[in-house]
Amino acid sequence: MICQRCGENKAVIALQQLNEAGKVESLYLCENCAANEALSSEKDLVKAMDTFSEVALDFLTLLQKEENAQKELACGNCQLSFEEFLQTNRVGCSECYSAFEEQLVPIIGRVQNGYKKHVGKVPVEVERAEGFQNEISRLQEKLAQLVKNEAFEEAAIIRDEIKALKAGGEEK
Repeated sequence: MICQRCGENKAVIALQQLNEAGKVESLYLCENCAANEALSSEKDLVKAMDTFSEVALDFLTLLQKEENAQKELACGNCQLSFEEFLQTNRVGCSECYSAFEEQLVPIIGRVQNGYKKHVGKVPVEVERAEGFQNEISRLQEKLAQLVKNEAFEEAAIIRDEIKALKAGGEEK
């Protein structure tokens, strides 16, 4: 087979690479063209490493600026700095939550398995009442949809379920 680059010498090396479409392409080269291909590949690699170095440096600079901004951040009420909060993991006052909101929300999310808002405990009676109310709301939406679709027999059944839930909720 003849070299596909120069078209003169006998091909002794087969290079395979993925093209942009994701298909394997083969390139058959002689020793001279293969050496030139290797040199151009090295130059491309050096260019890529230079570009990567510049991007990494920009990223590190950005991180440093962000870190410096966080060190300067302080609560207007108790003067606690964000850096002090990070050392103690304790806020100084209720205003700290507003002052450090942007920084605290991701931290709270990580600590509480993704939950970023604390709801606290709910008394069983209140939770049960909310459960009844949620079920009634869900059934009312379903009832409205059934009436809209003119499924009146099913709507009557849902209406009766709503009445029963309301009667049961009033007794307790």
